[in-house]
Amino acid sequence: EIQGEWYRNHVENENCCGSKEFIKLYAYELVDHPIVVHWDMDVAVLQPMDDLFDAMLYPKDSPEGKSARQRIELQHPEEPLPDVIDAYFTRDITSSQPWEKVQGVQGGFLVARPSMQIMQTYLSFIREGNYTRGRHAHSGWGGMGYGGFQGAMAYQGVVAYYYDRFHRTRAVELDVCRWNQVVADVLWRGPAKMEHHMQCREYPKNGDFESNTKCEDCRITPIELVKTVHYTACKKPWECLIPRPRIANDERQQYRLNHLTNITTCGMLFSKWFQLRKDLENQLEKKAGVEPSKRDGVFYPDYFLGYCQSTGRYIAMNPPPESFDMKTIYGM
Repeated sequence: EIQGEWYRNHVENENCCGSKEFIKLYAYELVDHPIVVHWDMDVAVLQPMDDLFDAMLYPKDSPEGKSARQRIELQHPEEPLPDVIDAYFTRDITSSQPWEKVQGVQGGFLVARPSMQIMQTYLSFIREGNYTRGRHAHSGWGGMGYGGFQGAMAYQGVVAYYYDRFHRTRAVELDVCRWNQVVADVLWRGPAKMEHHMQCREYPKNGDFESNTKCEDCRITPIELVKTVHYTACKKPWECLIPRPRIANDERQQYRLNHLTNITTCGMLFSKWFQLRKDLENQLEKKAGVEPSKRDGVFYPDYFLGYCQSTGRYIAMNPPPESFDMKTIYGM
């Protein structure tokens, strides 16, 4: 179905996960719902998302709409919100380079208004396959710079291209340290183009690279400010791993890896995930008679709350009966 030969022959090599990741786009077809939220599986919701929904559902001048809009934490608060909001996303800043004007979205999070028309637009340009190889200002989708970065040929590239080029006036970029927080370094540490060393990975709006050093360090954002977390740089809670930097063959890469994330912040966010799991187990015991699993693991108990015995040794939950309706757990 894909017309562009180079794209057709190379899309399956994209990291991650080739054309299979386009299954996420089918969220747009859930038109029986006013709003859809797409998540990857390695996430935790730490605070209510009502403000995002209310700002989409209520007119901008209504009391509900005004109140919700005032509380939304934006990546660029100096920019006005659209009159009508159709989507929220975060950018994959931790994989960006300071000199690149184009950035992909972070593919684990999207809030959107379902639409078959939007879905058809995606399908149309994906099938056309007008994609230029490389990572430069004229690469990627439409030859407009949407190429070469993590996931550019797949979901992270097509969603960025769509909302930047087709639907720009109705999409909102959220604060990356609070929404879909990945706890990863947002400063450039090389090894290429060290003239940009310690500059923010996000391209400066005013084009002034030298002053582009005042971005918030998401690795140390206070936990109480985080709305949702995406366990990428931190590793998955159920892997029972401490995200220490891996050893690289290239010393220049080692410098970057040593600063990739923050173990303390990751640990506190692990404990948030396990607190949610503990609450679920307690609810299952109360409503379905399911005995909670043991919580006697000794591996960093402040982080893993007794659910990890040692590195990689996760204590699994006891499942409820197949007949049990999980929707009853939290009154849904």
